[in-house]
Amino acid sequence: MAAVLDAMAPYVMKLITDMAQEEVSTLLGVSGEITKLKDNTEGLKAFLADAERRRLTDKSVQRWVWKLKGAMYDAIDILDLCQLEADKRKESNGGGGMEHSNSVQLAGCFRPLLFCLRNPVFAHKVGSRIKKLNQRLEGIYKEADRFKFINIGLGFNPELERPIAAERSTSEFDESAIVGEKIEKDTRELARLLTTTSSGHDDIKVVSIVGTGGMGKTTLAQKIFNDTAVQEHFKLKIWLSITQDFDPAELLRTTIKHAGGHHDGEQDKTLLTRTLTETLSMGRFLLVLDDMWGDEAWKNVLRVPAKKASKKQQGSWVLITTRREDLAQRMGASFYQHHVIPLDEEDAWSLLNKQLPPSQVLGIDKLKGVGMRIIERCGGLPLAIKVMGGLLSTRYPSESAWNAVLNNPAWSMVGLPEELNIGLYLSYEDLSPQLKQCFLYCSLLPKGTTIWRLHVTSMWISEGYIQRQDESDERLEELAAEYYRELIIRNLIEPESDSHETSFSCTMHDVVRSFAEFVAKGESLVVHDVEALALAGTDSNSSVLRRLSLGPTTLVPTWSSLQKQESLRTLVICCSINFMPEYSMISFSSLRVLYVRRCAGCDRLVDSLCQLRHLRFLHFEETDISRLPEDIHSLKFLQHIVLIDCKNLDSLPNSIIQLVHLRSLSMPRSNVKFVPKGLGGLTNLRMLMGFPVHMDTDGGWFSLEEIGPLSQLRCLTLHNLDNVSACSNSEKDLISSKRHLIILELYCNENRFIRSTDEADKQHQQQRIEEVFDKLCPSTSIEHLHIKGGYFGSRLPNWMMAPGTVAFRSLMCLVLEHLICCTQLPDGLCQLPSLVSLRVLGAPAIRSVGPEFQGSVSLALGGDGPTATSETFPKLKNLHLHDFSEWDVWRWEEQYKDMIGNAISMPALEFLCISDNKLSCLPPGLTSSKRQALRTLNIYSMKKLLYVDNFPSVIDLKVSSCTGLRSISGLSKLQKIQIINCPNVQVLEHLPELDSLELADTIMETLPGYLRCINPRYLKLTCNKKLGKSLFPDSSEWDKIKHIRKRNICYDDSDVDSREH
Repeated sequence: MAAVLDAMAPYVMKLITDMAQEEVSTLLGVSGEITKLKDNTEGLKAFLADAERRRLTDKSVQRWVWKLKGAMYDAIDILDLCQLEADKRKESNGGGGMEHSNSVQLAGCFRPLLFCLRNPVFAHKVGSRIKKLNQRLEGIYKEADRFKFINIGLGFNPELERPIAAERSTSEFDESAIVGEKIEKDTRELARLLTTTSSGHDDIKVVSIVGTGGMGKTTLAQKIFNDTAVQEHFKLKIWLSITQDFDPAELLRTTIKHAGGHHDGEQDKTLLTRTLTETLSMGRFLLVLDDMWGDEAWKNVLRVPAKKASKKQQGSWVLITTRREDLAQRMGASFYQHHVIPLDEEDAWSLLNKQLPPSQVLGIDKLKGVGMRIIERCGGLPLAIKVMGGLLSTRYPSESAWNAVLNNPAWSMVGLPEELNIGLYLSYEDLSPQLKQCFLYCSLLPKGTTIWRLHVTSMWISEGYIQRQDESDERLEELAAEYYRELIIRNLIEPESDSHETSFSCTMHDVVRSFAEFVAKGESLVVHDVEALALAGTDSNSSVLRRLSLGPTTLVPTWSSLQKQESLRTLVICCSINFMPEYSMISFSSLRVLYVRRCAGCDRLVDSLCQLRHLRFLHFEETDISRLPEDIHSLKFLQHIVLIDCKNLDSLPNSIIQLVHLRSLSMPRSNVKFVPKGLGGLTNLRMLMGFPVHMDTDGGWFSLEEIGPLSQLRCLTLHNLDNVSACSNSEKDLISSKRHLIILELYCNENRFIRSTDEADKQHQQQRIEEVFDKLCPSTSIEHLHIKGGYFGSRLPNWMMAPGTVAFRSLMCLVLEHLICCTQLPDGLCQLPSLVSLRVLGAPAIRSVGPEFQGSVSLALGGDGPTATSETFPKLKNLHLHDFSEWDVWRWEEQYKDMIGNAISMPALEFLCISDNKLSCLPPGLTSSKRQALRTLNIYSMKKLLYVDNFPSVIDLKVSSCTGLRSISGLSKLQKIQIINCPNVQVLEHLPELDSLELADTIMETLPGYLRCINPRYLKLTCNKKLGKSLFPDSSEWDKIKHIRKRNICYDDSDVDSREH
């Protein structure tokens, strides 16, 4: 959020050195001033780390730091102005702009300072500013004497930096690493409370989880929310994170959306309340209100519709998490309050261990003594322990390294607010200066907002936070991604559960967010109340505000209050400001980053965007914007344009092709249909997403061949590939030549193909789409590949078949959706050494999957006959095979197992989900005794499946709508099973570890006999009311379940009465 002083200074020093090297003193008329400026800045550099540390608790030092940063910001602005003037003069001389220069570092094929200072008027203006700037720095330098700053170097020890953690991907963490062991018991108890206790007829019941910040309230609530019993019990599940200054109408719209309803952008609160009531009345609901600080959102907005709906849907619940017990009581949580408590020593030690990479855990017990002393200082708080574990993961696992953490003077830091955890401060101080400012910046995105890696790293780049020592800007995105991954490894940001292996998105814990806001205060402001904005910068002792974030709020700030903040470099608007026609962006002349989300009336600001001459990053999301300014090319520094869910936007301005510094252009889920021809000239592009490809190459619109020159692309998403005529031979290397490309998404639409009744036309369309995809072979650097939307070729691209597939050694995630005509899965996937996730969703023409998919034949019978080879699918963890409506044969040959030694296919497989096919059995190769990683098996709508037997490592099994299923047995480690609408299961046996059974069938008239053969601790039975009412002691049906210790009997949604025994 804030620029960190000891990171900012080297950056400014680089700019000043550029000025000195270009010997511009004479041209400026300020002889010697450049050298003096350089010397003054160099003299300050030695004690910046000490100043940055002391400013947190010493207001006098803080004011001095603000002065110094102000001078540095001015220096940066001066260099920007020189760059703009140089571009302007070169264009007037017919040069057409600086296509190869970097706008910040001034590296390139000509010297912008010498070029622009040939204008005497401009030279005088710049010279005067530099002279004044130097006088300010001299005064700041003299003032530093009274603070007795000391030289403490960089403020962190690079020799201790992540010798092992750098080699580890975030995917190596076990999901259980985020919790202690006690949470499992708490989850079971609260889930049982929600699913077995009738809420009565008078009012909705409220249950609360209470505890201090970082104690694990949200983690516990998430586990309850995702608990299988809870997911099955409640038809509607809504999770809300409500800010202190919420917007009632926006809160109602969000709740309606999360409950599966539709609000059509309605603004009237009365109508929205009625819509929410109707939506919640559709089924039994669970409403989670996370991290509540006040009861206004519940009392004034949500309580009435929830109460009305609960009278129709009895059994509905509200679950809140809060730090305040009195708030829980005011919200009606008198029925039950659960207090989270600090972890005990063993759980805390286990949690700490789980933050370390596997290579460090071996022999870790020898460090338990010093580790427990570190844990003691964390006070048993899970968040603090996780953060400490993240820090320790960057150290060699030695007693001296861990003792250095234990004895760090930061533990004795005084002056921090009591609610801020000292462990967070220690972890923050351990970051490099560059990483500190990237971490602080993450807290600018409002609470409840997903932080997307590609966006936040682009914002870092736009603010100048990402600098390479080699002065090259070619791989800034890669360096930014490394910073992002390190913040995840250190547990300062948290990858979302549905993220891919490279963690595309994350969130920030509220306690961590509060700490970051405290550290950045003065220079940056996340608005929690409008008064804070009104007061910002008015005090003579306060800093000039540089970064401002407006989240959803009840009291919307006035535009006039925003315009007072003339020094802003980042502006985040996520609230409903009603922009008026007379509003303008002219006050924000220093702005580098503009992020606007869910804000109406943005169209009125479009024309004034071009007044933001320093702008690098422009983001519009879920807004009514219908156009970008026609003269957008005047934004010479613009590097990133993001347009997400902008449904009114249908085209881009022609002048966009003149933005030579543009690094990313992203338009997912917007309605842009027309992109001007010439985009291929933007050779600095790293990311191109959501782009519609046109068949009419003579119409002045973007066509496929324009991708050719974009050699720096890292991410590419192409839509409407069915519009492309067959590619020429000259286009065969369009994508394969892009050696930096890591994400590729290809979309086509099958509607034209499906509608056609002419077989010859359909064959022609198939041949054309196959030829197009054959020419779109990615480079070997690819990590994520998606083919979506409705690919109607009769085969997949030839580069996906062996031996071509083998080249993609970096591919980690492959998604294939709606392969409506393909008859075969790729036969080379098994040889991909890095593939972690494979999802095939919708392949109705595939009838058979043979051994070539597992690689049994192709590997065992190598070029010179049988060979002993390595395992196939060696890293595959997640496999999804859905909607193969004609698939009835899965051959997994065992006859070659002697040839390939002890190798098995998919040895790392952890999760398998398979559905909607005609298979009568799963292949024996899946049930190998050597397969120890498979934990979760989900089987849906396999109506011909007869048995599920002998999965030795599976602990969680779910079978649903498998009407032909007869037998489930031999799952020796199975702990939890769900059997839903599988009426013909007769055998359920040899399940010695079974703990929980959930059986749902509202048609059955009697209980299945297999219940006598198993002894789970817990049974949840969902049946019709007639059967349920017959379950009483001494009845024939009762005899089948009387031995089960805990029983929950409930009925379908038509009658939600339930009984607990």
